[in-house]
Amino acid sequence: MLRFLISLSISTVLLLFILYAGNFFEWWFIPSFWKEIVFFLFFITLIITNYLFKVRQKQPQVFVLFYLLSISLKMIAGLGFVFFLIWETPTEVRANVSLFILSYLLFTGLEVIFLMTDANSKKGP
Repeated sequence: MLRFLISLSISTVLLLFILYAGNFFEWWFIPSFWKEIVFFLFFITLIITNYLFKVRQKQPQVFVLFYLLSISLKMIAGLGFVFFLIWETPTEVRANVSLFILSYLLFTGLEVIFLMTDANSKKGP
């Protein structure tokens, strides 16, 4: 779990660095809700993955069910958040939603990598 937290933090810092570098070189501008987007997805991913690690340790037979449920809940929460972004700033929809999708894919990919590598390493020969 500690490795996941460190990797998630490094990914967040890298994402913020890319965001600021693009703004510095004037490739794009920083979206108005960049803090909310990044921290919302950071904490949602951290909470869900922490819960999934615990479920896999205590009840491995229902891990897949809880994993699919967590992905569904994360998508529903994300859709609600994107709806809020569109509602609040209709002029900056493209930038806010693009950052949300990029962050969502990055954090979800990281979650899948850690959950699958940890599961495969515990199976053994």
